[in-house]
Amino acid sequence: MSRRAGAPAALPGGVPPNAPLLRVLGVDPGTVALGWGVVESSGSTVVHIASGVIRAAGARADRLAAIHAELSAICARFAPSALSLEQTFVGDNVQSAFRLGEARGAVMVAASQARLVVTEYSPAEIKVAVAGSGRASKPQMQTMVARLLGIAAGLAADEADALGAAICHVYAGRFNALVAQATAWGGSGRGRGAWRR
Repeated sequence: MSRRAGAPAALPGGVPPNAPLLRVLGVDPGTVALGWGVVESSGSTVVHIASGVIRAAGARADRLAAIHAELSAICARFAPSALSLEQTFVGDNVQSAFRLGEARGAVMVAASQARLVVTEYSPAEIKVAVAGSGRASKPQMQTMVARLLGIAAGLAADEADALGAAICHVYAGRFNALVAQATAWGGSGRGRGAWRR
């Protein structure tokens, strides 16, 4: 289940127009249904490249092998430079957390083999980045991701979460770059951009 690019969406203010191109693969891990999404950003826009849900069947080992193989193929086809992975939320069901941990392991192996930088974000961080609230519901995330990326057709919940993880990484990278730039200006004490003391 793949989708094509939607309309470019504007990133938060203050993004340099000449920022380098960044292609991110976001993953919402699961052993039965695993969401994935690829976005690309340059300057002040973020564009939807492709996304979908990997639905693995069979014994647990077979599902993990399928996840690894599918993600490896996605990495080869879309050539992302980074992978944004949703962290596991450990609730009351420890067995579910173990299964998610196994899926995350298969994802990380595929990412390592594709030489991707892996960054993890909590569900709350992703929700804040996309919907402005760490308590956003799944329907709210689906709506906001579709709006941000200009996707007309309905998004599956796992697919929207994966795209949300990718968007979160783009926003975090831009924010960190701006902070680094501001820190460099403040620390130099020289030039037109230096802070006054």
